[in-house]
Amino acid sequence: MSGHRRFLKTWARTVGMPIGINDEDKPEFLPITQRDVKNALALRTFWILLHILTCFMIIAGSGRTLGLW
Repeated sequence: MSGHRRFLKTWARTVGMPIGINDEDKPEFLPITQRDVKNALALRTFWILLHILTCFMIIAGSGRTLGLW
């Protein structure tokens, strides 16, 4: 399996979208390797940290605009 296809499979499963091997294959959750699981975990971790950082920046910007600090 190519690196691009592996990344696509990992990303699809990270966001909860089942993906098959090819277009004719029905999308099922097939067993994936520990490496793919770790890649999915890293992507999800990044996504969660990005949301937390964004929320802090919005709060900080709002506090500055409102003159709270």
